[in-house]
Amino acid sequence: MRKIFITAACMAMFMASACNNEAKKQDSKVSDTTQQADATVPDSQNVNKVLSSYIALKNELVKSDAEAGKKAAAALEDELIEVKGCAEAASMAREIASAGSIEDQRKAFLTLSKDIIPLAKGIKTGQTTYVSYCPMANDGKGGYWLSEIKEIKNPYYGDAMLECGTVKEVIQ
Repeated sequence: MRKIFITAACMAMFMASACNNEAKKQDSKVSDTTQQADATVPDSQNVNKVLSSYIALKNELVKSDAEAGKKAAAALEDELIEVKGCAEAASMAREIASAGSIEDQRKAFLTLSKDIIPLAKGIKTGQTTYVSYCPMANDGKGGYWLSEIKEIKNPYYGDAMLECGTVKEVIQ
């Protein structure tokens, strides 16, 4: 019983920090004391919703569709608000939704992906998800993203370098 409690406590601590990796500090309509107070602890159901919205955003960036990307980012923000500990990731999604260009959206997507990938790794969702990497993204520093397919469809460059990247990890 003690072992189960310790394992559960460790998972809760991991998940609470998963969405807060290196996200930019910004003024936010989402705060941990208001909407986040009613949010639920990450579980497979709400993480599945976040991943679906994240993948939809990624696919709009692949198509270089800034307007559809704004809508997908707004939907992702709504999903992230519902997950405890993901207020800063929600803020990044809001930044994408209000970005003036596809380039600004892609830049914010780099930071957002740094928050979403640990969340996806921490909860078993029953979906196969691929962690992909482009060495050219982020001014040559590289960038990761999640994909629902093994085939590389690069959200950081769209048609300019659609197949640039490799799958680095498979999350089951």
